[in-house]
Amino acid sequence: MPSHRVTVGNDRLSHCSQPLKPMKDDVLHQFQEISALLNSSLDHATIRRRAIEAATLLMDAEAGSLLLLDENASELYFEVAHGAKGDAVRRVRLSRGQGIAWHVARTGTPIIVNDVQRDANFFRHVDQASGFVTRNMVCVPVTAHGHLLGVLQAINRKNGELFSSEDLQNFIALGHQVGIAIENASLYEEIHRLFEGFISASVQAIESRDPTTSGHSQRVAILTCQLAEAVGRTKTGPYAGVQFDADQIKELRYAAVLHDFGKVGVREHILLKARKLYPLQQELIKSRFDFIKKTMEADTLRRKVLVHETKRRVKKNTLLAQLDRQLAERIMEVDEMYAFITTCNQSTSLAPAHTEKLKTFAKRQYQSYDGPHPFLLKDEIAALTVSHGTLTPPERYAIESHVTHTFEFLSKIPWTRSLRHIPAIAWSHHEKLDGSGYPRRLSHDQIPLQARMMTICDIYDALTASDRPYKAAVAPDIALSYLAKQTSEGKLDPDLVEVFTSQKIYLATQPKLTTRKAV
Repeated sequence: MPSHRVTVGNDRLSHCSQPLKPMKDDVLHQFQEISALLNSSLDHATIRRRAIEAATLLMDAEAGSLLLLDENASELYFEVAHGAKGDAVRRVRLSRGQGIAWHVARTGTPIIVNDVQRDANFFRHVDQASGFVTRNMVCVPVTAHGHLLGVLQAINRKNGELFSSEDLQNFIALGHQVGIAIENASLYEEIHRLFEGFISASVQAIESRDPTTSGHSQRVAILTCQLAEAVGRTKTGPYAGVQFDADQIKELRYAAVLHDFGKVGVREHILLKARKLYPLQQELIKSRFDFIKKTMEADTLRRKVLVHETKRRVKKNTLLAQLDRQLAERIMEVDEMYAFITTCNQSTSLAPAHTEKLKTFAKRQYQSYDGPHPFLLKDEIAALTVSHGTLTPPERYAIESHVTHTFEFLSKIPWTRSLRHIPAIAWSHHEKLDGSGYPRRLSHDQIPLQARMMTICDIYDALTASDRPYKAAVAPDIALSYLAKQTSEGKLDPDLVEVFTSQKIYLATQPKLTTRKAV
């Protein structure tokens, strides 16, 4: 019986030669509310759930479903099913040609079927799987820019009533709204994936310049975001009531993973400097000291020749033995000097006495082909007498400039309104509360709260990282003690350090220990 089906083509009812009637005021108002609700989110799951809720509400139906097209498998699957049997329905997939939904998807024709049990396209397996009895339905394609996304259904008009051509008209309009909302969400998701890819590539660029800090940015991001969430749970203290929403956590994560991006602007030999001397400097000193020993040997040989040429025979052996002892002592002294230089070349702290001893080396001279030269050059002394770490003041300034490079790079990105603070947060992650940080010597409230959190996490990870060539990793308890010391000196936020420690945020990046089960 053909009377149980109504179809629409080109936005006109096939059984009616007149254009579709305008919506009634109450339906139009309902559509305005539905449209606002659908477009209030860019989350796929939220939009799809709201689409079905809107379908059942607008059609006064017992149930509804949104079937999406899986183009690879040529199947329609129930992305969302609303109603008492929704969970069972979601497990069903329709192969090409199965069901009224596939008929609508294939033809692109909206349809009302007011007696589905007598319709040749009805696929009974869905009812069998769910235990739901389908009496009637309205079904429309969901498209965007001419591309089929899926099919929207409203099932079983309440109170035993039938769907009307006016219902179909309204449902077609809802299908358009759902298609636009899904397409907008898909575009947003694509942009998000693109941006996440850009972030990932940026981090990879950082780590390719400095492989020794591989994973540092991601670990700092994990620690900082968890610290922010823990701060949001505090009930007492200055941060009670401070909350970070999802967008702010995302902003914080991006700032953390990009906080070292400016390292791409630092010269690689400085960035990777593991000792106070560069390898070439170390080799030049070694070659110079070898040459010094050779000149000593040559000088001793010349003196021995003079001894042999003398007419006095009595003291020759004594003089030759004395020259050998003097040579051995001088070579031992040079070897000890070189060994001391090698010791001072490490990244460990240098005692003042060691500094003075090194400076005496610079006063020593050896004779070369073109005259006298110092044992150590000025730039070598400057490097070796660095009291902490491996960097000379100019090199440290170059390293510290990476923060400004980061800010300048991030400031060129057209961030969305919810992410606009990323450059400022990243710019401030090396600042200290007492103004001793860099690059701007900010203090206290001049430093963003997010940056204060990142500073703690950055210091902790730098101390405990096991892949730094210029220092050994320290144990977590020692790193926490260092944070406590910095706090007592007024450099770090005491309340944030307390949350970081008491809530054991530091465990978030600690390798998980696996235990073997007893056999």
